Amino acid sequence: MLNAAIIGYGGIARVHESSYRELEKAGKVKLVAVYARNEKSFTEKKDININEDDKTVVSDFHKYTDLDEMLANEKIDIIDICLPTPLHKSVGIDMLRRGYHVMCEKPMATTYEDCLEMLDEAKKAGKRLMIGQCLHFFPEYEYLKDVVSDGRYGKVKSAFFQRLSSPPLWSSENWIMKKENFGSCLHDLHIHDVDMCLYLFGTPDKIFCKSKDGFSAIDGVTTMFMYEEFAATVMADWSLMNYPFTSEYRVCFEKATVTDLNGKVTVYPIEGEPFGVDLSAESGYTSEIAHFSDVAQGEKDHGKNHVRGAAETIRIINLLAESAEKGGRVIRVEKE
Repeated sequence: MLNAAIIGYGGIARVHESSYRELEKAGKVKLVAVYARNEKSFTEKKDININEDDKTVVSDFHKYTDLDEMLANEKIDIIDICLPTPLHKSVGIDMLRRGYHVMCEKPMATTYEDCLEMLDEAKKAGKRLMIGQCLHFFPEYEYLKDVVSDGRYGKVKSAFFQRLSSPPLWSSENWIMKKENFGSCLHDLHIHDVDMCLYLFGTPDKIFCKSKDGFSAIDGVTTMFMYEEFAATVMADWSLMNYPFTSEYRVCFEKATVTDLNGKVTVYPIEGEPFGVDLSAESGYTSEIAHFSDVAQGEKDHGKNHVRGAAETIRIINLLAESAEKGGRVIRVEKE
């Protein structure tokens, strides 16, 4: 069984912690230690928009406020980085150079060039790197990927994705909403569906993005991905005070429309009655970490969540930011 340590103990780290508990029971990977800058992080409870935190503080791992001390004292195979975005590149590269496999929360980094540097360092170190683009592992999106890939309902004719939330005011010192920290709805919330469009349909020919400001630099966005045969509309907004977290998609195929609302998938065929889809009850976060533990052990290739895809997502996100800054200007996307 592999050993893992988390660097950073905010909201998403608590979600990962819960998954590690399940995976330890399965004999796959064990969380042995956590590093946080401040000791109070280990006693604070964190509520985040996805409501995956069970609001308990578990103490069955070793706690450190000195990173070097943790690395010296513990036998660790996987480092799980749950730090603010500006630290992903520097800490990720440092951990790769020290000989650890690295799983890093999204966004991968702040620039595409930084992403490429991380890829290069992973190759040099001979270690595995994966970014937490978690939707790849959620059952409702796994189903959508299957129906797009196998063509059971024909070609895609149009697509719509949306993600809504109250403002993420839970982060330490409100880092997640500060422009200087690469904080915006575009970079933190919208990135999930942008990444999913790239995963499902590939890089678009043209894009544009309109945004609105409010609590942060960009609180709401409407994006269009234009492909040769169809367009995908992607929306996100985290300015909706007291609004429950909501995610949905609607993809229209030649022979059916497939919809999802908060994990409930329904198929509306052109012929026949609508029907619900039975999905796995396993958390996408648990499946994500399980997948990376297999990758780290050489049992699987990156497959469904290749790190190069995460780098491409950053390239497109930054083009969308450019479009938004120019009032929604259409940008032609060069294919890498």
